[in-house]
Amino acid sequence: MGLAGGTEPPRKGDAGGLCNYSSTYDRGATIQHWQLRDLVHCPSKDEELFCVYRHRTLRHDLASGKTEVVQELPFEPTSMTVAHGYVAAGGQNSQLDARRLGGGEVVYKGHCGGSVNNALHIGRDASQQLRLFVCNNDDTIKVYGLQGGALATVLRCPVAINYCALSPSGRHLVCVGDNRHTYLYQATPAAYRQCGVFTEACDAGMCCAWSASGSMFASASQDGSVAVWDHRSSALVAHFLTPLACRNVKFSPAPLDLLAFAEHRSRCHLVDCRMWDRQQVLDVGGQDCEPDISGIAFSPSGRRLYVGTEGGLAAYDIDTMGRRGFPTYELC
Repeated sequence: MGLAGGTEPPRKGDAGGLCNYSSTYDRGATIQHWQLRDLVHCPSKDEELFCVYRHRTLRHDLASGKTEVVQELPFEPTSMTVAHGYVAAGGQNSQLDARRLGGGEVVYKGHCGGSVNNALHIGRDASQQLRLFVCNNDDTIKVYGLQGGALATVLRCPVAINYCALSPSGRHLVCVGDNRHTYLYQATPAAYRQCGVFTEACDAGMCCAWSASGSMFASASQDGSVAVWDHRSSALVAHFLTPLACRNVKFSPAPLDLLAFAEHRSRCHLVDCRMWDRQQVLDVGGQDCEPDISGIAFSPSGRRLYVGTEGGLAAYDIDTMGRRGFPTYELC
């Protein structure tokens, strides 16, 4: 059971299981909107995290202890994403700031229309172009090209969209919003066409994600439910229910086959996708504290799971060597 500096109290779920508590870093991630909690990202290096802190997006190098400002913003972000060498932040009044990492070249800066930018996602679409997907409270997903910042298309959705995620192949988009449903769209270079509606929740959807292979997708909802579907058969694979609203869900990198989802505060769940009934509950706040969770992120290698709160970043070590191998059985 790990201790941070010899002073950290034990965390529930540390002993054995799927991961072990490693340490807590004094790098808080602030929350602007009480429902929107995808403000921690770890896109390219295991010990390099991007977090929102008030009017800034920060890059933390946990190995060296250095912190760098990558976005100085005139608003407090409700949403943020980092991928493929780009960072983007969205605001309460449709503000959008997207730029290239490294040189800081601005791709888009201004208001994109509508109201709250609930979530942002960067992915390579069916035309192999890098796109920025902007989920807005005006019932749209606005899709921008990242080469020049031009608006490529607008998806008109049935409700306000809280999150979307592009499949690894770029051929399908899953999204959730202010109703019970999870929507699946077929993505082509010309358009996005709704091709499926899945319903397991009783309240609004808050987040969604694809597995690394694209064979499964999951959604997390305000009623505390998390549902996982098989993309090939459309069958429900697993269903979980948490005590509080579920705000975030992420699959691990391949081939670790793990699913993480976070509640509104205090608890994060880690599930074995090979044996769905094997689950570990991580009590991020310890015994005497229940902090609001601002985001979760697997490191690129899958060696770590990070859980952000306004008070700091908790790191959990995953046994990647064990996960890369499968159990052996003796015949008798």
